[in-house]
Amino acid sequence: MLTKNRKVYINLFMELMKMKICIFGAGAIGGFLASYLSREKHEVSVVSRGANLEAFKKNGLTLNHADNTFTVNPIATADTQEVGPVDIIFITVKGPALRTIGLNIEPLLKNETQVVFAMNGIPWWYDIAMGRRKKTAANLLDPDGQLRRIVGINRVLGCVVDCPATVSEPGVIVCRRNTKGKFTLGVPRSENNPNAKLVSEILENAKMLAPVSIDIEQEIWAKLVVNLSRSPLAVLTGVDEVELAKNSETTAITREMIKEANQVALVHGIRLDLNWNHLLRVQYRSKHRSSMLQDWDVQRPMEIDSIIKIVSLFAEEADIRTPTIDRILALLTIKAREVGLYS
Repeated sequence: MLTKNRKVYINLFMELMKMKICIFGAGAIGGFLASYLSREKHEVSVVSRGANLEAFKKNGLTLNHADNTFTVNPIATADTQEVGPVDIIFITVKGPALRTIGLNIEPLLKNETQVVFAMNGIPWWYDIAMGRRKKTAANLLDPDGQLRRIVGINRVLGCVVDCPATVSEPGVIVCRRNTKGKFTLGVPRSENNPNAKLVSEILENAKMLAPVSIDIEQEIWAKLVVNLSRSPLAVLTGVDEVELAKNSETTAITREMIKEANQVALVHGIRLDLNWNHLLRVQYRSKHRSSMLQDWDVQRPMEIDSIIKIVSLFAEEADIRTPTIDRILALLTIKAREVGLYS
């Protein structure tokens, strides 16, 4: 039982913890974060565009999470100059939009700003964090070097997301899973940044899960292998995860892609302790349409580079054969190029 003075102290501490937080890219994941952080009374802004932005301005942001539905009203804008410097930025855009981040993030930054990249796939800062001589990820995902120059790795926190949310209509986010959204945080291994715990506490206090990993690169690879082995196949076939798992041919392809990606991870010193058979079984899948398939559904550029092409490039560097990954990459690239979604 907390004493009265203890309760007062905790409440005062939590009031002092209120932050200026910007969500850059308020789609499904960004909208989920913005909803819970706004309800916790942080000063939340969302940088968005198009129909979502108009909906935020007109009707606010609505989250339908399992049986709980609520609406919040964060500051909504397409112009980072209107927001100004903040304490924390959550980058929740898809990989193809990283160049937009580099062009527009500077007004949000101050010396102490923490930039949380809550994105799928290998991040742009991966080579730097791992001490790799070749800057394969940076050259592919940050080709102009803007993020390296403007953000810098010292501000970066990695984040692996487990939150199957979708945008059901502009301004409305739906997450049908009756569990908390999970955002695993971690400091790039080359850095000594004590702020991961602070960001974790902010998310936890806002009723989300936010464990801090001592090896965020390991977490990134574990999520990457799952995405890599499912999402491209979902786009090529047009079916959800359950239907993919029901089909023996697609399951065999998934198994080969997992095996090849695991070999590449090992070269990077990443040993993945995953239950591979568990990942393949129908009973452990949901009818969730992967984020890459959701992008295809609305004809939005997909995270081909950060999820599958980067692994193919890493394999080539290490002289590892990844024939299944390479063939799926070729098919996915052709399909995306045909409709102007990949250049």
